[in-house]
Amino acid sequence: MAEIIPLTLTAPLALKMIKLLAADTNNIVIVTHARKRGRQRRISRRQVELCVQRGSICEGPVMNAKGHWQVNMYRHAAGEEMECVVAIDWGKSLVVITVF
Repeated sequence: MAEIIPLTLTAPLALKMIKLLAADTNNIVIVTHARKRGRQRRISRRQVELCVQRGSICEGPVMNAKGHWQVNMYRHAAGEEMECVVAIDWGKSLVVITVF
């Protein structure tokens, strides 16, 4: 999908794009920093995937320094709360920057 990155982005539109991309877990890329923080905090890849797929936006969207829209996704499940900072590589993938 060669889509044009929107100049303004609302949370509902960001969530729609995130859900579309997250349907295929191969589109969820976890960077080294996020993997390291996940290990420290005992958060598995599956938990991160579920946070991105089923979570809600609690902060953002904002344009980050790399030119990608970025949001904080929040999920509360099985008595545990977690957040993922996710950058949207528009129409291609979701980059998980950190988890907490």
